[in-house]
Amino acid sequence: MLCSVSLPSHSNSPDKYLWHVIDQYLPTYSAKLSWEILRQHGQKQGWAKKVWFKGHVPSHAFLMWVAHLNRLPTRVRIANWGMQVVKSCCICNHYDELRDHLFLRCDFSEHLWLLITKRLGYRPFRFHTWTALIEWLDISDIYCPPTLKCLVIQATVYNLWAERNRKLHSQVSSTPQVIFKAIDRLIRNTIHARKGRKNFRNMMHLWLRHA
Repeated sequence: MLCSVSLPSHSNSPDKYLWHVIDQYLPTYSAKLSWEILRQHGQKQGWAKKVWFKGHVPSHAFLMWVAHLNRLPTRVRIANWGMQVVKSCCICNHYDELRDHLFLRCDFSEHLWLLITKRLGYRPFRFHTWTALIEWLDISDIYCPPTLKCLVIQATVYNLWAERNRKLHSQVSSTPQVIFKAIDRLIRNTIHARKGRKNFRNMMHLWLRHA
C-alpha cells in the first residue's frame, strides 16, 4: 500500500491541514460546526425566541430562561431538596414561595405589574400563571411591539428576583414604585445602547409615551 503512494515533491503545492465537518473541508477550525455535530439535538422550543430575542440583555435573558424552566432556587424547591427552610415567600411571607407566586401573584409583584402594564399603554391587568405571561408575548396588538414586551418582562422578572434576594440575604426591602423606577432606567439605558438597531429605533418613544 505504501509503495503505491507517491513521494512528496517540492514541485507540488505545500501541504496543508483541512477540517472535515459535515461534508465540508474548512481551512480553519470551526467551534460552532464542531459543537453542532457533537451536541445532542433537542426539539426546538417555541418560547426560545422570546427569551433569546435580538437585543436581549444577557443577564436578564439568562434569568428568564432559568425561570421559564422553573429551575430557580425558590424556597419551596430548596425544601423539596431536603433542606430545612421556611417555605413562605421572602417578599410577602404569606404564601409558599413558588415561581408563579413570587413573580406574578405576590401582592408586591401584582402591584409592580400594574405599573408596568399601565406604562405600556394597557389597562392594568394581572398575570395569574406563568403560561399566561408567556402566551401574552405572542399576542400582537397596537400598544406594544414584541421586542419591547420581551425586554420589559425580562427586566421585571430580573428585578423581582433581585428584590427577593436582597430581602432574604440583607433584610433590605423596597417598594414596587422604587423597583419600577429601576426598571424604567434599565429600559431607557438598554434602548439607548441599541438605538442603531432597526427594531429599537422608535422604541424609546413607545416606552415613554405613557410616562
